Amino acid sequence: MTRTVLLQLVRLPALRPAAKPRGSASVFARRRGAAAALLVGVVGVLVIHAVALILMESAYPQLRDPEYGRRAAALRARLAEHPGRPLVLVVGSSRTCMGLSPAAWEAARPGGADPLLFNMGLVGGGPVIELMALRRAYADGFRPDAVVIEFWPPFLREDGAFHEPDRIDHVRLFTGDEPLVRDYFPDPDKTAAQMRHDRFHPLYEARHRLLAQIAPRWQPWDRRMDLAWGGLDGWGWLPGLDEYPAKPDERAKRLAHCEPIYRGQFAGYTVHPLADRALREAVGLARARGAKVTLAYLPESSEFRGWMPPEVERAAQDYLARLRRELNLPLIDARLWVDDGFLVDGFHLSRQGAAEFTRRFGPAVSAALGPAGGRE
Repeated sequence: MTRTVLLQLVRLPALRPAAKPRGSASVFARRRGAAAALLVGVVGVLVIHAVALILMESAYPQLRDPEYGRRAAALRARLAEHPGRPLVLVVGSSRTCMGLSPAAWEAARPGGADPLLFNMGLVGGGPVIELMALRRAYADGFRPDAVVIEFWPPFLREDGAFHEPDRIDHVRLFTGDEPLVRDYFPDPDKTAAQMRHDRFHPLYEARHRLLAQIAPRWQPWDRRMDLAWGGLDGWGWLPGLDEYPAKPDERAKRLAHCEPIYRGQFAGYTVHPLADRALREAVGLARARGAKVTLAYLPESSEFRGWMPPEVERAAQDYLARLRRELNLPLIDARLWVDDGFLVDGFHLSRQGAAEFTRRFGPAVSAALGPAGGRE
């Protein structure tokens, strides 16, 4: 009886061990696999961002700022090829970028221990950007024997729409640029916050620069970023238009486009204290590192000089004379060195104009900086 009752009780569904729903083990496994995949994905993204940040900040600075980073890589290569020659680093604006072709100097130089010229200009570069390029170069271990700083009156104006730090995209700034931001930017706390945000999202924030390096033609022509670095040669030169003799109609159009821009920039012109401070700091920095320093006033066409009102010319020349006197600075005055036809828009040299200018610039640098451009 008891045995029969026990057997019946065992057969009762309510008293049997609860059976696992069919497929529950596979559901649990799938959920656990999904969670693991999500975790791997998150970790992977963080690792990729960390690696990207390291590469942009140190190993491959051209990823963050191709214009400077590519020049720095090229400079290392040139120094390895030419050990022992005194290095002359030239900083400036797009006029320097397109105007100085060290390869032309290499082809024409007499030999011996003549200076090794390198173009470290940056598009849009006035005194603040020149200082940024120079600070970066020293931070990256370069030790030029001499530094040539472009002097150009239009970029000494820093008020209103002409404020130079506004031309510096925060995405291209490195951690080492933070002192420059603190000293020269109008709202350093805001820019520093933007820089921190950029570092937490390096791939997203730098996506346009990365795309411009991987597939520049995917960007609309009027938004292409590679125009400032895509054509760089191994000496830092950014070739301008291949046009000589100049095409009169095309050149006239360029002059007509530029004239109102610069006449507007000369209206109410003053040399701004910010530009003066940055220029003096650049001179002091180079000299503190043992380099000789000279200023260079690059070529301008007669048309461009005609856009500059007499009072602006006087103000610029008075400032230049005072700066040279107070800092004991030599000057390479190349304003009249080339024919107007070599200046495609009045102030940028064509490729042929750059070669013509540089062949004369090399000996002038040697003369201005003393024997072999040696250190002070």
